[in-house]
Amino acid sequence: MPPQLPSTLRIHHSPPDSSNNPKRRSLHATVPFPAGSTIATFPAPLLALPDGATMRTTCNHCLLPQSQSTGPLKACTACRAAVYCGAACQRAHWRAAHKGECGMFRRVREEVGKEWLPTAVRAVAQVMVALLRGGSPSMAEAFGEGKEEEGGRGEWVLEGNVEGFKREEAVWRDMELQATAAVIQTNAFNRLDADTGMAGIFLDAGLAMVNHSCVPNAFIGFDKRTAVLRAERPIEEGDEITISYIARHEALRLYHFDCDCSRCKDDLDVYQVCQTSPVIHLNTFSLQPDLSRLHNPPVDRSKVSKAEIETIYKKWQSLTTPEGDDEAEHLKLAQTRWELCRPLVEAKMWAVEPLPTTILQLATRWQTSYKMVVYALPLLCFLSTECDPYKAVAPFMPWRIKGIVAIIKLLAVTGEFTASGALATRCTHEGLVGTLAMADQVSMCEALLRLAVHHGSIGAAEDWEVLKEAKSMLEDLESLEGREQESTMLRRWAKDPEDPEAAAFFEDQVLRPINTLSSFAVETLEAMLAGKSLVKK
Repeated sequence: MPPQLPSTLRIHHSPPDSSNNPKRRSLHATVPFPAGSTIATFPAPLLALPDGATMRTTCNHCLLPQSQSTGPLKACTACRAAVYCGAACQRAHWRAAHKGECGMFRRVREEVGKEWLPTAVRAVAQVMVALLRGGSPSMAEAFGEGKEEEGGRGEWVLEGNVEGFKREEAVWRDMELQATAAVIQTNAFNRLDADTGMAGIFLDAGLAMVNHSCVPNAFIGFDKRTAVLRAERPIEEGDEITISYIARHEALRLYHFDCDCSRCKDDLDVYQVCQTSPVIHLNTFSLQPDLSRLHNPPVDRSKVSKAEIETIYKKWQSLTTPEGDDEAEHLKLAQTRWELCRPLVEAKMWAVEPLPTTILQLATRWQTSYKMVVYALPLLCFLSTECDPYKAVAPFMPWRIKGIVAIIKLLAVTGEFTASGALATRCTHEGLVGTLAMADQVSMCEALLRLAVHHGSIGAAEDWEVLKEAKSMLEDLESLEGREQESTMLRRWAKDPEDPEAAAFFEDQVLRPINTLSSFAVETLEAMLAGKSLVKK
């Protein structure tokens, strides 16, 4: 049988607008969806596989990472390349794909000594094997081998953009011998999530029809072999469903069309998009509950023009990230990037790229540094209050939830330092030491966990590793003795954020120290990038 769409979606056909915008098909809602609701699930993809680098640490069928598996992954006894979490997954994958590729992996192992293939090569091989076997009508339809409709290709044929890829000579040189890869590249979704160990690609003919917008009304999450399409904002019956393919407009060139969304047509920045968002009110239960700041962000656009921002971004992208862990090289790169972003800093446009990514990259490095881990905390607080709410207005977006969980983990680390007295011996920032010494870090963690669990239950699958971890940590905190009064107050706040007494408790015990820590972020960055020592010797 050819693919079938969920009943909540229908395909709309329209002629191309121009040679630069070959929009032919789109998906539209058949019923209304409130923000955060599930629009459709896609549990039977044409392709779902880990990338080459992780195929030895991820079940090749259900895509469960080793870090989430209850036992060691076991390799196929024939090729020793593909690994599985159990016999059921191995049998299912043998029937679905591995029977046709197992011999290929054996030959690669024998001839060149490699245990894996590049993702694109493996994906193309699986498609070609399926087509040659003739056992997958859905695959045949998607790649143009099925029945043609009157007046042209079948409804389910994927858009290949082969001619567009040929115009990109550097890209096409790697693809000219495998034109099918162009179709996969155009239509497949990247499952990469470094925080949970997910990696690889997902291809579904129906989901591939979702078009791009820089102001999308939906987003995609992955749960093993299933993709879940969720509403990012309210959607009415008949509305086109859109997602964001990439982070910025200029990167759309590899998809070979021009975006005509409201942000691109009106040349809006992230703050202007946020101001008109219909889900701003959901932030009353978040780390940025001051809706007036979201409606009227305190930025000074006179300090930097949009043309300057584009130049900054292009120069930032051109900088090469050092290989290895040479701290001096990484520090030099961070200094260069920070100075490039100086006009954005002066304009207080913290949520405009590439400034938030510059801060995030430093925070990520500091999180894993014995010497700098304490200083990652104010950076992550800053991102969660001054950047993420503007970039992803809906607080149930996975990116925002992961930011909150990262803060919780650092509070656990700094809490141990504070309790043992080690914080004052390793940190030179008196304000940071004093704030953490005075804060009720346990109540802070509990409040943040309640945020993460509430919004994670809306914007992600129940099996999402970040959500499961947050639920487990919350259960542990609730079992602590001697905290009945604080926990009761936080439960009241979570049930009704406008409860006067509970809201006051949250404001004083959680939000105030979070905002104080956030206020140290910029001066900490400036000091570090100026070469000042932040660590006591």
